Amino acid sequence: MAKYFIPVLLAIFSLLPIVKLAVLPKPITCASLRSQYKVSRNGYYSLYDSTNQPYLVFCDFQSDPGFTWTLIESLSLTHAKLSKFRKSFQYNVPSNECTPNWSNYRLSTARMVAIKNAASSTHFRATCNFNKDSEKGRQNYRDYLRASFCAYSLLFQSKNTHTCVEVDYINVRGTSCSKCSIPFYNSAGWHLHINIPYSKTRCGRFNVPDTVTHENTFGHYGGVIKSQFSCTESNSATTNWWIGGAIFD
Repeated sequence: MAKYFIPVLLAIFSLLPIVKLAVLPKPITCASLRSQYKVSRNGYYSLYDSTNQPYLVFCDFQSDPGFTWTLIESLSLTHAKLSKFRKSFQYNVPSNECTPNWSNYRLSTARMVAIKNAASSTHFRATCNFNKDSEKGRQNYRDYLRASFCAYSLLFQSKNTHTCVEVDYINVRGTSCSKCSIPFYNSAGWHLHINIPYSKTRCGRFNVPDTVTHENTFGHYGGVIKSQFSCTESNSATTNWWIGGAIFD
């Protein structure tokens, strides 16, 4: 009896429709991670690079309503002053890629470019002292910069002069503007940054009070350091750079 049972059973199964389990694509940005897996809590997650290798990143889903962000660099003032980090993102100087942290961290250029080239990546931003332990990570928009790749496409290129860029929003020491033109500097010897004195006279003339000569913000700190700017309020203060995009839940 048994010898007839198994072939009959196999024949029955062969007539049943084949059910394919859905396999979600591997996320390459925090935005795609949110879209595919419906996560919304800030924290560390695994993404996949262009070689299909997993790596750990910090994702911010909460601090900017309507946006999701992938951390690509975070440096304390002490580390930001080092010559190896005083370069544009074009230069490959990864640091602690396997162990993301807030004082000495930078992704490889290849991984940053893969994140930037994703369909979900439309913007980049800089923040100061992002708090990973806070639910939202950031309490306000003081000392903050956000722009679109449409407005500035040179994140991974160098240029020995300034580029006027219309930013979504910028705030430096409490002075802010939206949809205004700001001079960006980015070269072999300069981390992408804003020179505040030059901003007063170039592009849209963004005027921050009490500016001093060679006051730089958001990453390049080779000149005068102002403690009133929160990214440089102490040697342990951090400047955080992100790539992100809009959320479509």
